[in-house]
Amino acid sequence: MRRETQKLRTVNEEELSILKKRIDFAIGIIILLVAILIARLWHLQILKGPEFATLSESNSVRIRDVSAPRGNILDRHGRLIITNRPYFNVVWFREDAPNPDEVIKKLSGILQDDISVFLNRIRDAAGQPRYIPILLKEDIPWKSLIYIENHRLELPGVRIEVVPSRKYQYSNLASHLIGYLGQISKKELQSSQYQQNKGGDQVGKMGIEKQFEKTLSGEKGRRYLEVDVHGFEQQQLKHIDPLPGNDIQLTLDVDLQKTAEKAMENKAGAVIVMEVNSGRVLTISSSPELKIDQFVGGISSKVWKEHLEDPLHPLIDKTIQGQYPPGSTYKIVTALAGLSEKIITPKTVFY
Repeated sequence: MRRETQKLRTVNEEELSILKKRIDFAIGIIILLVAILIARLWHLQILKGPEFATLSESNSVRIRDVSAPRGNILDRHGRLIITNRPYFNVVWFREDAPNPDEVIKKLSGILQDDISVFLNRIRDAAGQPRYIPILLKEDIPWKSLIYIENHRLELPGVRIEVVPSRKYQYSNLASHLIGYLGQISKKELQSSQYQQNKGGDQVGKMGIEKQFEKTLSGEKGRRYLEVDVHGFEQQQLKHIDPLPGNDIQLTLDVDLQKTAEKAMENKAGAVIVMEVNSGRVLTISSSPELKIDQFVGGISSKVWKEHLEDPLHPLIDKTIQGQYPPGSTYKIVTALAGLSEKIITPKTVFY
């Protein structure tokens, strides 16, 4: 019995010795792996840290929206009333501008605008993420465009953005009906109607442009760009094309509209021509007309005051906003009755 007991003890001690060696080997492997990991982290974070920090700062991916061409507006015969043309806007990326005050002062001189105009736009965009560009000036002339492009290094953060904007084929024709575009306001950004929009976007402000904003606006595209520490583009990584907006064809007749507006020059009033059988509106003219170019990009306080004080009230769309005695509409019936009975003629005048 004693021999068997001693034999068992010897066997157990041998097994424990083997097991201990295996555990020591496993611990050694774990310590080695941890040591390698710590050494690698030290190499990356301490030894190569400054180098990698420089590389990460000098290259980054920036996503830029690509504006979609708005849909065209046509008359009843398919003639273009409004289409698109490229506009050159000045935008500012805050994250690329180390000395913003100096840049804004330079831009004020280049674009010949009061510095307060730019400062107000920057204040309005204060709550937006810094990567979203701030629209400083729309539709700049070629002279300013060339100067800014040739002095980009002196204007960090300033870029020229090419966007499709409106081209009015017949100047201010049907201006109250068509409306105009303007920069989206803070109030509009908070509205559910403009959930897909961002600060600086151009949206319809009145008339057809506003009423059919979703139909006309289309969907934005995107550009994924690699830029350096100064914000200059290195390469384009990816591009998603925008989807143009849908066209809208009106029942308006351009020739009749021109005739009506010519007849109402220097007068205050309205002209509406409709098809009797269908109810289609062929002409809808309010006089005086709106000068659309004064409203695009924001109307100045001086011009706005002049419109308010104008005795002809150009800001009122007299086809739908004017107040007139209800009996006036019945004069058409009595006039037609008089003509049919030959009591009056087209040349009859009543004083």
